[in-house]
Amino acid sequence: MRLMREVRCFPFGEPDCAGINSWAGSPGNLGLQTFWALRAVVEGPVDPWTGYVCNIAEMDRLIRDAVPRLQVRATTGSLDVAGAAARLCAAYGLVAEQCPRPVTLFRLEWHISPFTSLAVGHGENHVIRLMQSFEFSASHRLFRRELSDDENRRVFGKCSNLNGHGHNYVVEVTVSGEVDAGGTVIDLLRMQRIVKERVIDQFDHKNLNLDCEEFSALIPSIENIALVIWKRLHGAFEGSELRNVRVWETPKTYAEIAGGSGA
Repeated sequence: MRLMREVRCFPFGEPDCAGINSWAGSPGNLGLQTFWALRAVVEGPVDPWTGYVCNIAEMDRLIRDAVPRLQVRATTGSLDVAGAAARLCAAYGLVAEQCPRPVTLFRLEWHISPFTSLAVGHGENHVIRLMQSFEFSASHRLFRRELSDDENRRVFGKCSNLNGHGHNYVVEVTVSGEVDAGGTVIDLLRMQRIVKERVIDQFDHKNLNLDCEEFSALIPSIENIALVIWKRLHGAFEGSELRNVRVWETPKTYAEIAGGSGA
């Protein structure tokens, strides 16, 4: 069983500023600023007496104790990937060491913004995962040509509306690798360009059924959209490995494909 717990913190917060808004972060901020989030994913059996894998109050303590390893208060300006990766590995080591047995730390994720995160996982020494999110708007219709309109409506419901319907899709792409001599897993702009050229430019403001070759015969369900995006990106990040593609169709629904070990 895996359990995730998130703790939010302010990059330039004061440690003695306790704060009471756990949604916004603690220590509390003294002015308007962004927050970072640390997510710990632990793995272990469910305790039959408590029903817990791990008490989340204990997880909060472990994660907050690791925040100074990120040197949050000392950090100003932009973060270089190498420096951030080293800090994250140090934080991972601290949380992993103090996890109450038999629970183990499966992954520690540092969400620097809602759109970019770094992660390090169990057994992935020196391997850092980098996630960036993207978005596109597109319309589609779910139907099979051999079925009548009534039959399609019975199978696909309102998603088989004759004139289609649209979504604002969010695509989260995760690559992994060791930090190279240049201090990064992959050049962020290069990653953005690859996803933009291979996915966003091809799908944005399109009718997926009519404008995209892959969906001329393939139903553009969220599952198939994720599969097509995976195929478009697989092997494109030279020097880094594509680990995960997650596509959100709505805030309530996503499909994802993961590759590599420990995904």
